Amino acid sequence: MNLEDLTGLVARLRGHDRPLPHVTVEHGRSVPGWVLRVAFVLCVPALVLATASRTAAGTGFVAALVAVLTVWAALRPGPGSSYGAVVACALLLLGAPGPFDPAALALAALAYAVVRLGWWASHVGLPTRVELAALAHAGARDAVVVGATTVVGAVAWAVAGRPVGALVALGTAALAALAWLALRRQDGASGESP
Repeated sequence: MNLEDLTGLVARLRGHDRPLPHVTVEHGRSVPGWVLRVAFVLCVPALVLATASRTAAGTGFVAALVAVLTVWAALRPGPGSSYGAVVACALLLLGAPGPFDPAALALAALAYAVVRLGWWASHVGLPTRVELAALAHAGARDAVVVGATTVVGAVAWAVAGRPVGALVALGTAALAALAWLALRRQDGASGESP
């Protein structure tokens, strides 16, 4: 018995005695995974520097924070490094002057972009190609979240400096509910595409 006969016997025993069909796969315009990784790594220091520019944080501290977070994002892209950057920026903003800095609206959008790019960078290999249609599908949901956050932030800015404790609690609950509705299923946890 030669190798070809043995291979045929194994295929028949497994139920694969007929040839597999010829399959052709086509895809639309796409970007390589390394582009998403580079975009993520570049957005992390951009977020930290944009946030630090709104505070009185020392340049040495900011430079060290940028270096640490950028290296972390480059070596371990994903939720950990993206959430770490967002939390670090939130802590930096605690030192911002005034009751509400309007730049926080743009920073919130950039922080959300960092989190989403972190997800893509952790789920897509460097040589893998991602269709633009998949990015656009995820981007539509992302635009809704960023738009709703901007509206809530604009309302907060309009009432900043006024005693509206109940409104702050209501806004916090509304934002938490919106985030839960939009992101109640962790991307990829249920096998769903982003």
